[in-house]
Amino acid sequence: MRRVLALVLLFAALTGALPIASATRLGVVLAGSSLVFWQAMTKGIKQAAEDKHVELVMRNPSDGASLGAQPNIQLRMIDYMVQSRVAGILLVPEPLADVATPVSIAVPTVLIDRSSTDYNAISTVSTDNFVAGKKAALSLVPVLRRGAKVAVLRLAPNISSTTERETGFLSVAREMGWDVVVDTYVGYRPRDAEGLIVKALNAYVGHLDAVFAPAEPIAYGALRVIEARAVGDRPRLVVFDWRPEFMDGLERGVVYADVVQDPYRMGYLAVETLVAALQGHSPSSKVFVDVVTVTPNNMHDPAIRAVLANYIQ
Repeated sequence: MRRVLALVLLFAALTGALPIASATRLGVVLAGSSLVFWQAMTKGIKQAAEDKHVELVMRNPSDGASLGAQPNIQLRMIDYMVQSRVAGILLVPEPLADVATPVSIAVPTVLIDRSSTDYNAISTVSTDNFVAGKKAALSLVPVLRRGAKVAVLRLAPNISSTTERETGFLSVAREMGWDVVVDTYVGYRPRDAEGLIVKALNAYVGHLDAVFAPAEPIAYGALRVIEARAVGDRPRLVVFDWRPEFMDGLERGVVYADVVQDPYRMGYLAVETLVAALQGHSPSSKVFVDVVTVTPNNMHDPAIRAVLANYIQ
């Protein structure tokens, strides 16, 4: 059944079973809606749609649903949109299960936030996640000696964006001679992650010098776990993405640095890229959106505040 669902989009396009898509409607399938990251991306998508005079059809699974109880749910949403005659689709791709890949969608598709070999897409708009992971590690270089004890809290093995961040961080850790004493997956659900983070960090009996949390749900869980420790036992915490709680963490010194993506701009540029392609312009295969490293020393700089403002509802 799943294979049939994955192939129906391509089959319909090849047989002419679908009517010609309207050039004014775009489908949007993100990977969730409750995380602050997805909310900021949605703002950018909606603003670009207003500026470009296109309509949106949005269908988002619950955060992490595709990785758990509802595998391939995005395929059903994509199929609905193609049948609804959208002109193109913006997709944050979640991994597929038991499906022949790559899946060819019947309308032009732009990936957001992460690359994927599961889909044929005309462009990917994202952070350069490997470079961003290196930036997270480089923020620690001035304060960590060779042999420093470091923990890397991973999200999930099949999410390309976080895997690239983790790999980038670890490449610098190896260069600097840090000792990565914790390197484990803690999941994508904030409540579950917090308990797994406690277990992972407590498994190392010595003093940790630094912890890297490469995505919003892990970062939030790590912040809560580390701020519960005695001040003298707190490792330097480097997080990824943004939540209002991270501002307080920076101000109180619990968060050492925060590598912040710009999901608003990602969403905006993805709409621009897809609209331009529908108008006959060849898109770049990859469009990278810069990150900023926020620290207690620069958190009030105008350029930093401009990026953070995109997260405010």
